[in-house]
Amino acid sequence: MKRALLGPLLVALALRLVVVLATERAVADVARYERVGRHLLDVSWNPYETKRLYPYPPPWAAAEAGAEWLARRGVGSFPVDVKLPVLAADLALVALLVAAARAGRASPLAPWLYAVHPVAVLVGAAQGQFDAVPLLLLVLAVEEAARGRRDASALVLSAAIATKSFPVLALPFLALDGQASGRSAARYAALALVPGALLLLPFALADAGAVARELFAYGGIADFGWTGVARGAEWLATGSLPRSEAMFWPGAARASKVLFLVAWAGLVVAVRSGRLRLDAARASLAAILAFLALYGLQSAQYLLWAVPLGLLRPGRASAAYAGAATVGLVGFYLFLAPGVLVPAPLEGHALAWAGRLWVFGAAASLAASAGWLVVLLRSAASVRAGS
Repeated sequence: MKRALLGPLLVALALRLVVVLATERAVADVARYERVGRHLLDVSWNPYETKRLYPYPPPWAAAEAGAEWLARRGVGSFPVDVKLPVLAADLALVALLVAAARAGRASPLAPWLYAVHPVAVLVGAAQGQFDAVPLLLLVLAVEEAARGRRDASALVLSAAIATKSFPVLALPFLALDGQASGRSAARYAALALVPGALLLLPFALADAGAVARELFAYGGIADFGWTGVARGAEWLATGSLPRSEAMFWPGAARASKVLFLVAWAGLVVAVRSGRLRLDAARASLAAILAFLALYGLQSAQYLLWAVPLGLLRPGRASAAYAGAATVGLVGFYLFLAPGVLVPAPLEGHALAWAGRLWVFGAAASLAASAGWLVVLLRSAASVRAGS
């Protein structure tokens, strides 16, 4: 176990440390984290009172405040300190994949592939987004369910949802895993949802409108997804880049929600009825891939969501997705998020080529997500047909 863990863990640590130190700049998401941290230390304990920022849930707000507190005392710098929880989550994910491989629930290659996965390195170590934290908890919830520890799985999933809401997509598949009874599924759902609601209660009592606005009014950003591709295509055709906020894409935002929710509900019904033979891990991956294929307004970090669960059983589809997402992310950072990868913004022909790289990568990521989903669903349907 120690030998199997040490190799990928050291590779993951070294690779991410190099990138974290090379991108030690307060730009993009890291700059917003710093503003929230200062707000929490100097203005109010409530992150939902910030103006013109998108505050993340309280667990990450605590990380933002902690990183600012350390930086003020000369312990590291804010851009490095705020990425340390993400680094720890990535290393823990490697360790979890090693354990899953030993139990026969993951490929032996999974920890190595995650250790060097360019999407994980770019999103966490370069951009500084913390999606690795809820993804770690989501994979752990899947593992706990596979071990038959349903209550532990539900509580871990609760922590994942409280950190960032997207792991809720896996809730019905974990709650109903193993043909669980209605009572067992309800207990699982309550354990997964109630703690997060209680965590938000003090903030809701302080400013219910602000909490509701931040939880329910956010419609996404048209950087990736089919609306991101449409935005990029308009730039290629006219030379003018449309704004990315959801308010400028109201029809696409509404259509995205309807398309995905219908697909998600259909997936839940198909898995529960046995029309699709998917365990909780693969069903959760299918839900994420459906989101990536159907929801039109996606931020760059969403491209990481499919990676850990997808690496449990890697194949051509996951490899194609990794390549496409990597191209899209590199183009996006160089074109639309200056300072993330390189210190100074690109200009002239270099900037134009970065834009083309982003558009191509966004389109390729969309196609790879849809293709991967089709492969997964066909495999599940063929298993049922052959049974």
